[in-house]
Amino acid sequence: MVTQKLNLSAMAQGNIFRLNLANLIYWSGCLMLCCCLASGCGSAKPKVVDLRQEAVKLNDEGYQYYRQSKWRLAHNKFAEALKLNRLIDHREGIAANLNNLGAIAQEQGNLADAEKFYREALTIREISGNGAGICEALNNLGTVYAGRGRWSEAEKLYQQALAYARSLPPGPLLALTLTHQGDAARHQGNYPLALDLYQQALAIDTQGKDREGMAVRWGRLGRTYLDLRDYAAAGRYLQMALEEFRRVQRTGGIIDTLDGLVALALAQGDRLQAQLYGQRLLEIYRARGQIQEAEYLESLLKKTTP
Repeated sequence: MVTQKLNLSAMAQGNIFRLNLANLIYWSGCLMLCCCLASGCGSAKPKVVDLRQEAVKLNDEGYQYYRQSKWRLAHNKFAEALKLNRLIDHREGIAANLNNLGAIAQEQGNLADAEKFYREALTIREISGNGAGICEALNNLGTVYAGRGRWSEAEKLYQQALAYARSLPPGPLLALTLTHQGDAARHQGNYPLALDLYQQALAIDTQGKDREGMAVRWGRLGRTYLDLRDYAAAGRYLQMALEEFRRVQRTGGIIDTLDGLVALALAQGDRLQAQLYGQRLLEIYRARGQIQEAEYLESLLKKTTP
């Protein structure tokens, strides 16, 4: 499950790279003056492309494709942005693009490439001393190890990330790191600790009015209560998460919560509900070209046909 692996500042990355407006106006005026002096303000000159701004534009376009689960298009945009940022040696842009490419690789199940991208991003962030960036990259690497079943290594990375997250004002990075630690606790069967960590993360989301973050935490709480066989609480949290993920059109979140609701229905012996949620999930898998997932779910639903 991929939760918030994509560069957390991707939606606002343009704000990081955009030039100060006053400076932009000033330098544009200087450039026009120089051109006039050189050519007597004759024929119009071709517009010069600002590579940094073009990289921002490409990254933003890639992020929109990412949200739509259009992996190939998103990958291409991020790769183009990375190429431009490497040309101008813009390190923060390079690291952001690498993180995003890692997220795409992870979504496609290519954990080797994901690790490679995340490690390069981590190296850049460590050199620059960007604490938030280091925290993000450590979290991302942790999810790769968790995906490989190497939970002890993942947990060490999450612990390192937590030290950086706590040095920053409470916000999405701290909530993300606490959530990943909750995942590790849940994997170990320590459900009380997992619930506590998820609730801490949820409190940060609530304080920051981060509805999408709240939906992620609701989904985790729902899964944990399902493990504890508290089906009423599990259903309540999963339904809340599904409603919010649909509102923001977060496909990955919709998939995760529908999968949880199928598991909940099966645990309760409610075959009709399992079929209802399962068919919705099956349609999404088919639309996304997730053949293996669709085939597995289809075989599961056949066994539960009333």
